[in-house]
Amino acid sequence: MNQFVELFGDRVKGFWQTPSDDQKKELLADILRFANSNPQSFKQDLDKVLFDKNITPLPVVLEALSKDADTWGQFYIDTLDKIFEQAKQTDKPKDILTNLMEFAYIEKTNRPFVQRIVDRLHKETDSGNLSTKLAAISTLPPFLTNPSVRNRSQITDSLQQKLHDKNWKVRYVAFTSLGYEDILPAGHKLSLADQLRKLVFGTPPTL
Repeated sequence: MNQFVELFGDRVKGFWQTPSDDQKKELLADILRFANSNPQSFKQDLDKVLFDKNITPLPVVLEALSKDADTWGQFYIDTLDKIFEQAKQTDKPKDILTNLMEFAYIEKTNRPFVQRIVDRLHKETDSGNLSTKLAAISTLPPFLTNPSVRNRSQITDSLQQKLHDKNWKVRYVAFTSLGYEDILPAGHKLSLADQLRKLVFGTPPTL
């Protein structure tokens, strides 16, 4: 028996269709309470359905656990690894990588574990897998204003180098992601050639 699914499966499935904010908050609180009272069984049960398309628990769980980031920091680190590993093993990586959106709940959390999240994302920006590489480049910049990040300048320089990557998709995602956070090099503009590629081929997929 999977206790997580028994207790929360149906509510998690209907989370995004639930019109009541109070009901959503109640579910998030219930999940966090259960996780804190049964951390090992919670992680074991969740791991069995982590990327189950019928439940899609991860977005809801990541939001719930962000309310107690001190306790669950390592969980975010481990989950980040699992997301990248799973994305590299599927023919639809975007279905997995979209879970990175929920890491926004911790990007402003001033805790030491955030440095490890940033370092893992930074490592993936040099991946040979284009899907995870683009996802990491897209996800990383908002973390760079977090005061717990010690190597901010080094990572910013590394991301800015991606503006000159040989792959136009990398250049485009780096440009838009850095632009959102206002950390583009002074005067840098997207080349006309890359603007045309985007019009012809569409926006490169990230999350």
